[in-house]
Amino acid sequence: MSVIVNGKETAEGFVTVADRGFALGDGLFETIPLYHGRPFLLEKHMERMKAGAGIIGIKLPVGQDEVAGAIARLAKVNGAGDLAVARLTVTRGSGPRGYNAAGCDKPTWTITVERYEPMPDEKRKLGLRLSISRYAKISGSPLNSVKSTSALDRVMTVTEARSAGADEAIVMSSDGHVASCGAANIFWVKNGKLYTPSQDAGALPGVTRWEVIRIAATMGIETVEGRFKLSKIEKADEIFIANSLIGIMPVREVDGIFAAEKPFTLTQTLAERYMGLARRQA
Repeated sequence: MSVIVNGKETAEGFVTVADRGFALGDGLFETIPLYHGRPFLLEKHMERMKAGAGIIGIKLPVGQDEVAGAIARLAKVNGAGDLAVARLTVTRGSGPRGYNAAGCDKPTWTITVERYEPMPDEKRKLGLRLSISRYAKISGSPLNSVKSTSALDRVMTVTEARSAGADEAIVMSSDGHVASCGAANIFWVKNGKLYTPSQDAGALPGVTRWEVIRIAATMGIETVEGRFKLSKIEKADEIFIANSLIGIMPVREVDGIFAAEKPFTLTQTLAERYMGLARRQA
């Protein structure tokens, strides 16, 4: 598989062990779906990476046009097919040993593109099972809004959920509010309205989250963003999670506190509109 490292195409994709992304998780990444070889919502992914770079103090070494060109080249070379995934990673680059980032002014950037196996249709019809994670997000941390390569908390959250027989897990904030899932944003429906945790509750500013809210608005559906206790989820009519790769996925059960009793009517409508938009833009 060909990859791109600092603008150069290579079949190996090595970076030095002194790179702070490898040594410290000091970097950012974006996971971008491709439909028929074309990236979906690339502009929004680049906007989020730029915002994250500002928070952690990295100057982005690559722009959207170069990223788009690199993705197109790799999609062709690697035979990406109809459905693929690109990953753009930017690290602070090489630097001296230790945490101090002073003097690290040559960021590393890489892009990979590979085929992606979608969630089975049966799983989409049945819905996911969620557990409640024992790991919490730190309330008020600026890193909650950064898609960082320091992903050990997400690794532990998803691994814990799978070990418990769940598909994903709800993550709470340290002050007791629903924040997100391990690798996705969470929404629920109550009396025709959408609810989702706000960024100050610990939610990542997800690209698909943004698109769900936009699509709902075009349908005349209000989305309420806020700080919610877990009890709000117990009383939901429908629950779904969303990220760039799985799109919109219904939830059938949450750790004994929620079991779907109604059809995933609104969830399915939003999912169909989201995928329709993805296919049209491709």
